[in-house]
Amino acid sequence: MTRICLVCDVFHPSEESTSQLFTELLVALSKDGVSFDVVTNRLARVAGVSNQDSSLPAGVRVRAVGIPIQGRGPLVLRAVRNVVFVLCAAMQMMWLKTDRFWASTNPPFTPLWVASIAWLRRRPFDIIVHDVYPDGLVAVGYLRESSFLARVWRALNRRAYHQAAKIVVLGRDMAQVLRDRYGVPDERLVLYPNWSPFDQSAPPALAESHLAHRLGLSGKFVVQYSGNMGLWHDIDTIVEAAGLLADLPDVRFLMIGGGRRQAGAIKLAAARSVGSITWLDFQPRVSLSDSLACASVALISQRNGLEGMAVPCKLYGILASGRAIVAAVPQDCEVAHVIREHDCGVVVPPDDPQALADAIRFLASAQDDVHSMGSRAFAAYKERYSLAAARSRYWQEWGRQP
Repeated sequence: MTRICLVCDVFHPSEESTSQLFTELLVALSKDGVSFDVVTNRLARVAGVSNQDSSLPAGVRVRAVGIPIQGRGPLVLRAVRNVVFVLCAAMQMMWLKTDRFWASTNPPFTPLWVASIAWLRRRPFDIIVHDVYPDGLVAVGYLRESSFLARVWRALNRRAYHQAAKIVVLGRDMAQVLRDRYGVPDERLVLYPNWSPFDQSAPPALAESHLAHRLGLSGKFVVQYSGNMGLWHDIDTIVEAAGLLADLPDVRFLMIGGGRRQAGAIKLAAARSVGSITWLDFQPRVSLSDSLACASVALISQRNGLEGMAVPCKLYGILASGRAIVAAVPQDCEVAHVIREHDCGVVVPPDDPQALADAIRFLASAQDDVHSMGSRAFAAYKERYSLAAARSRYWQEWGRQP
């Protein structure tokens, strides 16, 4: 039996998207005879849930370590928490029986110290890149290109990347960034896109959504954004586009989620007197399929300069919901590649409210096109972006299925 130790920030029962994806994949692979030890941050655990949750199979063991204090707190406290997590996790990993290590880039510095543990244990290790740091922080202006932290971080990244047996990337743009900036050879790059967090045989119609009925959106053309509204996303452009469509009373915007950019966007909507937007918090995982069905078309946003830094995981849930996509993203990012490849939506430039508004205006008057795009999105999900497809890719890259 193959034994793998995964180090990540969040895992079951956390409802964050990364946690859901990891949990689903490991549970599925455990049925094929792979055993997992998950070393995760105690802060991400839910109070009252033991490490070996009875809802997890015996082949998935969770080892939550660190300081059990909730809340973000001041920067110094967060730094202390992270240091304690690394020390406790390293002690766990030094004696675990494992055949290889997987290091997620969530939290960002994980691959740097897991590389040392793997070297001491004489075990292979792989890096699962969800976000490229510090490059993404430089791109959004949080770090200077020439800063000491950025230079040291990149140097340590380069060392970890060249020690890793495999480097898993979510998109083709991300693979290109690692080739160009870190000299990672093609033979060690593994393109392993995410998948939908739920499985269904057919996409539900907007009229079937309980959320649509509750919000009074049945019969409207609903433009939905669902997910994180953080550093990588331009939520203000969506608000501005909604304002430009005020002459279309049947076009409604549904913004579901939260993040650093949400509060500013809500203030902007109030200042612009945009009344066509409904704001909701993140929805529970059990109702995710229903909430995603509350859409005629779905939005994806990614800021300029961030191609290759991350791939919005909301893409895969949208594909599974069978919705046409309107993506305000860079032309060379993975989302744009997927949309063009499967002809399942429209790509417009980021930071261009008029282009976004024009695309939505066109789709609101082209229901047949919207339906066809949604059908092709669902077909792409079934073929390439389901959990079954992810499970198959594992055996293609790491071994032969027993």
